[in-house]
Amino acid sequence: MKTTLANAEAVLDEVQRDTRKLHSRELRETIEKYIEEQRAQIKVLRRMMN
Repeated sequence: MKTTLANAEAVLDEVQRDTRKLHSRELRETIEKYIEEQRAQIKVLRRMMN
């Protein structure tokens, strides 16, 4: 499961890099907010696993 969480974080990093290339500020902000929510969920899962 830890490997899967690490992969999820890597994917979020990649999406975040790609998001910076978007021209729409509103879309960038929405995606950034979603990414932060997902990172928070990953932290909760890590705490639950330990």
